[in-house]
This record gives sequence, C-alpha cells and structure tokens, in this order.
Amino acid sequence: MRLPILCAIVSAGIATPAAAQRGGGDWFAAADTDRDSVVTRAEFLRHRDASFTRLDRNGDGVVSPADFPRLARRKPDALDRLMAALDGADTNGDGAISRGELGAAPPWMFDLADANRDGRVTRAEYDAARARRKDAIDRRRGGGK
Repeated sequence: MRLPILCAIVSAGIATPAAAQRGGGDWFAAADTDRDSVVTRAEFLRHRDASFTRLDRNGDGVVSPADFPRLARRKPDALDRLMAALDGADTNGDGAISRGELGAAPPWMFDLADANRDGRVTRAEYDAARARRKDAIDRRRGGGK
C-alpha cells in the first residue's frame, strides 16, 4: 500500500506524531547533541536512527500507520505528512519502513537544509529551510505570495 504524499516535510527530520500535526518538528535542536549550534551529517543520522525506536510504537520492527491508530482516526492528514516524511525510505513499497530501510535511505531532509553542501547544517541554514517549507505550504494552500 502506498500512502499519498500530501507535502514534503523539508525541515522535519523524523517528526513525532504531535510535531507532524503541527507540520514538522525541530530536528535541529534534537540532533545537535554537542550543542555547538551545528548539526553534522553524523549527528543527524544518529538522531534519525534513535527516532526509529520512538516511532515504532507497537514494536513490530517497522514504522507504519499501525503505530499511530489514534492519529489516523483524529488527524489523518497529520499521519499522511508523517508517513510522507518517511516515504523515500520505503524501498519495497509496502507502506512500512524497517530500521534497515531507514538506515539505507539518503538523509534528504538534512541535505535540503545543508545549503552550502559542507556536511554541516547551521542554525541559520536550518531556519532558512524551515522558512522555505512554510512558504511552499502556504503557496499550496493558496495563502502564499
């Protein structure tokens, strides 16, 4: 089963369900483990891997809509956004993402924020990526410039 992609979550990283409802999360703060205001690719990948366990709520080894039944009932659009953020990792197209699939997937959210392609995302780069994402969402909703 393929879930529809409602929007690309440029700056969400791996969002929690609550963050998905708001349209993203602050992966920068969570991934900046040494608190130097820079997230390296390695920091991002460690954060992404650690997030898998939080998202696999039913412990079946995959992240899928089955992990979020309440979110699916109450905010199906938020579930779609969360799954869309993970969609590129679903290499076998079964609508679920294994830890192996996630680990093998390119860190596209990091790459989109890394404006100068130096393998490091500064707070300014992250904030600019979030602003671009917000502008894109506003345009899709008809409220953009």
